[in-house]
Amino acid sequence: MTSAPLPLASLSRCTVFPAEALSVETGALMGDPIGDLTEVVAGDCYTLDPSASPRELILTGAPGTPSVAAGSSVGTAGQPVTALARHQLMGSRGAGVEVLVLELDGSRVAAPLGPLSPSDDYVLLASEPVAGELASVASVSFARGTRITLAGGRQAPVESLAPGDRVLTRDHGPQPIRWTGQQTLRAEGSNAPVVIAAGALNAADDLMLSPDHRLFIYQRRDAIGTGQAEVLIRARHLVDGETIWRAPGGHVDYVHLLFDAHEIIYAEGIPTESLLVAPDVLAGLDEDLTADIMRCMGNRTHVPHHGVEASAADLQGIDAATLLRRAAHR
Repeated sequence: MTSAPLPLASLSRCTVFPAEALSVETGALMGDPIGDLTEVVAGDCYTLDPSASPRELILTGAPGTPSVAAGSSVGTAGQPVTALARHQLMGSRGAGVEVLVLELDGSRVAAPLGPLSPSDDYVLLASEPVAGELASVASVSFARGTRITLAGGRQAPVESLAPGDRVLTRDHGPQPIRWTGQQTLRAEGSNAPVVIAAGALNAADDLMLSPDHRLFIYQRRDAIGTGQAEVLIRARHLVDGETIWRAPGGHVDYVHLLFDAHEIIYAEGIPTESLLVAPDVLAGLDEDLTADIMRCMGNRTHVPHHGVEASAADLQGIDAATLLRRAAHR
């Protein structure tokens, strides 16, 4: 655990470009900048202006009401920020990237959630709303009912766990829970949970996670091509529409488990991460939960687990679910 103190005033940072810098080169809306859900057409091809300079947007405030923080190179401190859309793009060289379109007092910026190159062309595959909660795209949590493996091997529903309960971790054996928290969100758009069907990864029951919750895989052979044996994969990158899918509709109760360190624990027998105390993750929690966590952590962040994160581009043409299923036998 340990690292530099985390100021509560600055919970999220992202690289942005003016929306006009990402425009349609060929397609139905030729010349138009990337926009909201009513201003884009799937299949249009976008390019990034090579003269556009990336800038850093710093956000603060509760997830439902983010605003520009002091020190941001974009906008004015206190300006409200609205998330208009989340777009899925595919580069001409096979690299996928998601882009958020944000509005700051009438001006718009594009915030890529991965590498975006001016030397590549990007086809718009799909778009979705951000459910009114910009920061929740990084939420890391288990759905109510998920069974967690305890120190003695017994499994218990995540919502029944309390600080002090000892949970089995992959790297450090039994470890006590330091804090638990719960959050209820609308199960729509970017908040719709990911369901991994029973048997898909060798689990006896379905596993439901927040879409950006990362699962752990140990590769004996570097099938993904990340250059490391230990890899973390976001649940949303595993969705295949058959054995792993999004479950929209209604609300979902999410439960967070915090340890002294960022741990790999077992949910329905599948190795997954515990809550990581980091700016982008904390920005996905409500203000009260964030305050509780920072009091518990003494205003310090975690050192992330040493596994490298696989991007959507890394997983192109790879059956990541099969790799995870094989890893679950080890």
